[in-house]
Amino acid sequence: MFGKKTAKNDANGDLQDIGLRIASICGRYFLKSEHLHYGYWPPELAVELNNLPQAQQRYAEFLKSKIPASVKTILDVGCGTGHNASLLLDCGFAVDCVSPSDALSSATRDSLAGRGRLFQSTFESLDIDRKYDCILFSESFQYIDLNSAFENLTRFLNPGGVVLIADFFRVPAEGTSPLSGGHRLNKFKEALAKSDFVAVSEDDITDFTAPNLQLVDEALQQVALPSRDLILDTLRRRYPWSFAFMRFWARLLFNQKLLKMEYKYFSGERNADNFKKFKRYLVYVLKRKSEA
Repeated sequence: MFGKKTAKNDANGDLQDIGLRIASICGRYFLKSEHLHYGYWPPELAVELNNLPQAQQRYAEFLKSKIPASVKTILDVGCGTGHNASLLLDCGFAVDCVSPSDALSSATRDSLAGRGRLFQSTFESLDIDRKYDCILFSESFQYIDLNSAFENLTRFLNPGGVVLIADFFRVPAEGTSPLSGGHRLNKFKEALAKSDFVAVSEDDITDFTAPNLQLVDEALQQVALPSRDLILDTLRRRYPWSFAFMRFWARLLFNQKLLKMEYKYFSGERNADNFKKFKRYLVYVLKRKSEA
């Protein structure tokens, strides 16, 4: 979504934008929350849907705690609805945002309320003459092209500035992961080692973010799966011939994709344990090697 696009991932990006917009609408209506990112769940916070806004607020506070006191200006890359940027603006930072998402642009501008600028662009295509004290990637670095990421960072970072990355990465594990997304951690570390940057801090918050997948699994098993089965059963009973015809062609043309989706979303494997098995949620603060 935030990196280079091909014809194939243009379509994926459009679907992802729609998904993010739906998540934003549902979050605002049901939870009174503008956040789109994972929550941070300390042991004392019960993993319940009504506690998600509080967990997301704790995530935002944790993220802010990683920003050095010297930082005054921030470029929020892949800003979602702009809510995190709005919180940072409220704390006195000057914040601009980068997002290619048409679907979320109006929400982002509402969040910024004229206090910061939105550059509607991919990070790789960004063409501005400004530099910042901090470049922030909150669950957006996974969409950035690793081959050019660190080179592009130098274009927009002030001397003495930092890069703050909070995202999940894929790690080797036995079996097939039902959870997509994230750069391979070893590839990220290889690219970092070859770059002009070095990690001055690394926090593993996997155990504090994995509970989000418990909520996802509960929603899939208790809401999405029964709803899907009810709709299919109704179509099967009311329109048996049409249903049989559509099922035949769907299986003939899309069987592998359907099986993959079934496993990914309805097998019960999209859960906290598998997140901890196949992913690491890491928070990095990077500086130029010459300044570390």
